[in-house]
Amino acid sequence: MIDVCSHNRHTTMKNFIFFTILLSTGFVSIALAKLPGVKGSIKNSANSPVEFANVVLVQANDSSIVKAGLTEPDGTYLFENLPLGQYKLLVVQLGYQKFYSEAFEVKESPQPIILKEVVLEESAINLKEATITAKKPLIEHHIDKTVVNVENSVVNAGATAIEILKRSPGVIVDNEGNIGLSGKSGVNVMIDGKPTYLSAKDLYEMLKNMNSDQLSRIDIITNPSAKYDAAGNSGIIDIRLRKRQDVGLNGSINGSYGQGSYPDASGGINLNYRKEKFNLFGGYDYTKGYYYTKTKLARRFFSDGSNTLFDQSTFNKGNYTNQNFKGGIDYYIGKKHSFSAVLRGNFNSNYDSTTSTTLIKNTSEIVDSSYITDNINNSKWNSLTGTLNYQFKIDSLGRELTVDFDKAKYDNGNDFVFRTNYYDYNNTVVKTEYATNDQPATIDINSVKLDYTQPWKKTMKIDAGLKSSFVTTDNDVRYVNYYGNEAVLDTGKTNHFNYKENINAAYINWTGEHKKVGFEIGLRGEQTIADGEQVVNNETFSRNYFQLFPSAFFNYKFTDKHMTRLSYSRRIDRPGYQQLNPFRYFLDPYTYQQGNPNLQPQITDNYEASYTFKQLYTITFNFSHTSDAMTQITKQNDSTHTTFITTENLNSKDNYGVNINLPIHVTEWWTSSNNISIFNNTYQGVSSVGNIDQSLTSYFINSVNSLEMKKGWSFEVSGYYQSKMVWGTWLVNPQWSVSAGISKMLLNDRLQIRVNLKDIFFTQQENSTIKYQNIDATFSQMYDSQFVRFHVSYSFGKRNLKTKNHSRGPEEENRINSGRQ
Repeated sequence: MIDVCSHNRHTTMKNFIFFTILLSTGFVSIALAKLPGVKGSIKNSANSPVEFANVVLVQANDSSIVKAGLTEPDGTYLFENLPLGQYKLLVVQLGYQKFYSEAFEVKESPQPIILKEVVLEESAINLKEATITAKKPLIEHHIDKTVVNVENSVVNAGATAIEILKRSPGVIVDNEGNIGLSGKSGVNVMIDGKPTYLSAKDLYEMLKNMNSDQLSRIDIITNPSAKYDAAGNSGIIDIRLRKRQDVGLNGSINGSYGQGSYPDASGGINLNYRKEKFNLFGGYDYTKGYYYTKTKLARRFFSDGSNTLFDQSTFNKGNYTNQNFKGGIDYYIGKKHSFSAVLRGNFNSNYDSTTSTTLIKNTSEIVDSSYITDNINNSKWNSLTGTLNYQFKIDSLGRELTVDFDKAKYDNGNDFVFRTNYYDYNNTVVKTEYATNDQPATIDINSVKLDYTQPWKKTMKIDAGLKSSFVTTDNDVRYVNYYGNEAVLDTGKTNHFNYKENINAAYINWTGEHKKVGFEIGLRGEQTIADGEQVVNNETFSRNYFQLFPSAFFNYKFTDKHMTRLSYSRRIDRPGYQQLNPFRYFLDPYTYQQGNPNLQPQITDNYEASYTFKQLYTITFNFSHTSDAMTQITKQNDSTHTTFITTENLNSKDNYGVNINLPIHVTEWWTSSNNISIFNNTYQGVSSVGNIDQSLTSYFINSVNSLEMKKGWSFEVSGYYQSKMVWGTWLVNPQWSVSAGISKMLLNDRLQIRVNLKDIFFTQQENSTIKYQNIDATFSQMYDSQFVRFHVSYSFGKRNLKTKNHSRGPEEENRINSGRQ
């Protein structure tokens, strides 16, 4: 039995309890203060107040909505608790022309800023309803994150979440489904602010089955603060799902048809009903599609002075069915209290048939023998998640308390049927093997989280919180060989693995501004308790450790046009349950993956320095050092001609680079959002196959061009280029792709028709090589990436804002919209 750090269990628990009590009580006595605000009045040309006019506060740089509300009967309005920055005021009302103010700045002040009185001009057009259409750009670059607004994209219509991520700034997805950010692996992927707790493979399958119509936006956070879970050494990708807040009954229906080598089709409906204190919402999506992949893998085995070449070609064809539903209720108990409950389900199935032909060649590359493996796979990924959220706005000064309860259950399974025919040099069958491999897996997740916000002095606030999560996984793998009609359990490949993990966390975060300096300083403590059991071999391991994760961010505003930012954070990546599971996942008799129960978590220190010009253009320099770097290691046994992949800890991984954001407004109708990342990855350490010292400088370019035409037409072209890069011990060749789409709005902007063509030049193919120690291998893969898709969506119901006392910023909406897990 392996027992890591168990002798510190009681001491660690005492430290954690003391730390928790300290954080829970230390901020209660902090003095209250009011944040800046904006107020004004709206009148018409007859000098009469305009009541119930729609007033919207937007960001000055990109017109993204910050807060919205209605004027009082006397024509006045008030926005409170605003962050410092540049804003504009948008006013829309039935029978009047739309009004857009000049930009103004909200500065440090105990009293609200009084804006110039707005006088609306009557409109000669009798509008049936006033609709606010402040459209956000596809990609927004904020000081602390990059936002991809999926619902505004023409190219992304009908695409999957994984396809959208591949086209997002700085995001890289390799051929194993691992997601990287700015050249670094170990991203913590969240959905609606909640961690997914899934292995890389299961996460990839879930995102591959998630349609763009379910998504609102994607937040890319390269250096998170202490408020976030410490998991993810390269940052956080937070996928935000759609949910409407309009009054009355409204909704949308959508459908798409795509055609590549094979077709796919999808359809869905979303409904929302809001009246006074209640908001009900729900939706259902269905997708059916077909796909293929072609893979080539060439491996050389060296033994007794000669070498053998395994030249493998694989063709995989399959179909999938995805069903997703959601339902929930928000209940607003007066102005201060709100409650929400959300239930989500995902039911996805997949059937594919794979034929793998391997030619075994001698030193002269003449075929000595061969084997063909036919593999039929039935798989499923089902999940049911529920969330309860309570929000208490203690007062108008900004004090707030939120509580979240989350429960999720995943039921995943893979059933394989293998048949392998072995041939001699005359292509005569000499042996046939039959086998089955069942891989059921269940994951149970329970978590509770409490967050508190306390304003302090004029421009400061304290955030603090507690969280506990409990995860239980059960993997029962059964491998059976068949000899005629006799079924024999293969005890060497069969395994039953159980894993339990409990993480307790507490954080405190201090945010404020003083003159030209802004800061955010935080500290998070996390205790991890984990137990694993390999039932077949009766092996167990236990881990119990407590770690601190500091973070610090500093802004300095030279002028309205020039600003700098420095940041630091410490992050952790814990091994996934599949990475710890020592069972073997076979692709064919000579190729498999294997977990490593001795794998330790990796710790990363991240440093960033950035400069922003005109709140639009940003250049960021970053450096990170990872100790005990978890790295995929490819191993090879020359005598048995087997190749497998596992994960091991190296001494370190260093990443440094520069990231440039260049949003360009070419004309009033043409906007170009561009991102350039240049980075170096260096892997160093001793693995089970020898010393590793890999280093390479790479770059990634992403560009999205949006053209807004007249009469509801819009056009979009996006493309990316990824240079040669190193990923562990593999060298990945360059890759690039271009996609385009066109959109037309009809029926008073309720009906949208979009057509897009993905990977126009059919270049999104993956090629990599490895030459290390006794390994000499090349890998290439192509799939149905060139696709044309027709997508239509229709929105119905009321779209005008008529609620008076429920104005809230995007973060408050997200807090109410508790989603998966």
